[in-house]
Amino acid sequence: MGVINTYFTAPDDETAAATVDDGPALSHAPVLDAVEATVQAGTLMALLSGEPYDRIIGDRTWVPLISDPDHEAAWIVSMPDAFTNALAAATDERLAEVVGPWSETEEFWGAGDPAQLLPMLRDWRALAQTARQRGEGMYCWMAV
Repeated sequence: MGVINTYFTAPDDETAAATVDDGPALSHAPVLDAVEATVQAGTLMALLSGEPYDRIIGDRTWVPLISDPDHEAAWIVSMPDAFTNALAAATDERLAEVVGPWSETEEFWGAGDPAQLLPMLRDWRALAQTARQRGEGMYCWMAV
């Protein structure tokens, strides 16, 4: 059994949390299926920002749960503004620089292919840019 990680934008935590049952596809927000929000997004943030990974994920504001923690099959987390901003600001050149080292992290089980990950990073960046343009936050719906 795997976990689905779908990223989307929403104007606020309450609106985002309301998508927990049916997923964000019904919220009329742009969506993107991508990687895991805590560790894999954390390693990407470390590469983009130059901050130590342990400091990033050790921060209490890193991907806080905003939906009911007792929900049986899905959860919504809020992506930190620092992550959304760093991703939105990343140039194509910067994404190309970090995708190689990112693909080699242990969370990709040695099977990360930069050629496949780079288009996903560009799409994820576009979602972050949309969030910034709309003055919204970026969120992740995680479902089993």
